[in-house]
Amino acid sequence: MTASSATIIRSLTAELAPEMERRYSIGGGVLRINVKPDDRTLWQDTLLLIDEPGNILLACESSSCALEATQLTWVVGAAIRNTSIDQAEAIVNLLQTLGVEPSLAEAVPEHCPGLAGEVTWAFYLERHGWLTASPILPSKPVASESQ
Repeated sequence: MTASSATIIRSLTAELAPEMERRYSIGGGVLRINVKPDDRTLWQDTLLLIDEPGNILLACESSSCALEATQLTWVVGAAIRNTSIDQAEAIVNLLQTLGVEPSLAEAVPEHCPGLAGEVTWAFYLERHGWLTASPILPSKPVASESQ
């Protein structure tokens, strides 16, 4: 039996406390896992606005072209794109297509529990090039799931 998204996120949050993030130096870049409540809430609010949400949100440069024709970018001013993957390894090719350094993209499945399954993940590139990933609950948490 697989764990629920709330259980996975709760476990990840406890593991990353008190900083609520972890940075992994990979190749010449950084993969940042961010579980800060304010950031997760912003992503969750965005996810709730999507009619048919997938399990991946991406901050991209453009919303007016095919997903594969745009680039991952930072959140401010980004076009938030939605897609689904059914295997964690599928995110590697997608992120590379969107301009993420191969070594960073290849590290994502290892560091994002529940990817392509129970947990929706949001990805963006920070201005200084770090790849940031945040897990998102698909709906507002009930009192027992709140942190």
